[in-house]
Amino acid sequence: MLIGATNRPESDTLQEMRWIGEQGFAYVDLQLEAPAATPDRIDAAAVRSLLSGLNLAIIVRAASDLPVAHAYGRVRRAALDELRRSADLAAELGGKLLVTRFQHWPDWMGDDAGVELYGQLYDILCPHGSAAGVVVAIENHPHNTHQLKRLRRLFQRSPALRLALNVGHANIQVPKNQTREFLFDMGDRLINVYVSDNDGASNDHLPLGAVGHGGVDWQREVSNFRAFGYDRTVTLEVNGDRRWLLASRVYLQELWAKD
Repeated sequence: MLIGATNRPESDTLQEMRWIGEQGFAYVDLQLEAPAATPDRIDAAAVRSLLSGLNLAIIVRAASDLPVAHAYGRVRRAALDELRRSADLAAELGGKLLVTRFQHWPDWMGDDAGVELYGQLYDILCPHGSAAGVVVAIENHPHNTHQLKRLRRLFQRSPALRLALNVGHANIQVPKNQTREFLFDMGDRLINVYVSDNDGASNDHLPLGAVGHGGVDWQREVSNFRAFGYDRTVTLEVNGDRRWLLASRVYLQELWAKD
């Protein structure tokens, strides 16, 4: 298992990466989010130099609010252009993975049309990334209504697409965490994992194990990943004081060694 950490998009990107590298993380998971980490504000040469000096790998995560499922085609095309730009930036920075976010389509659009909408998007984006040496993955959304069914169909439709499974998102507004269901249905596509805790009500990005009632059962979820043979990258996405991020890494390492 390789543990990485996300940057805080409100802070200077280079300073964030330097801190992540100095703390001994294996990679930075670069969130291309406003205000400080949009693609036009990334100095690619400076980032490459810093990564090389710290021996730090990188994953790139496109902005989560790009309207890829908007009702208007012109808006969707603009979002796709931004995703292609993100894939190009990932390649320029030496990254091999671009993570995108699944979003629900308009209520009036049936599942057949919605899956085809996403399928057409990834028909363009996956080859675009592949040509630059970048694999494209989709991350599950915090809103879980119908999501498993829709993502299952999308993966059948788009064989080149990979899964970036967010365990925290799989815990929100559901009777039980859906991580195991994702692994059963799409485990062969899994390429990265995001971890943070919450109480099951909202996506709070809390430290691992910080929640009593309603929180993620981390021993169970680690056991699930081990049972499915996953031993790759795990990104910590913990907000607040950085000491909670570091404590979450220790907790995760202890669970992984114990399982």
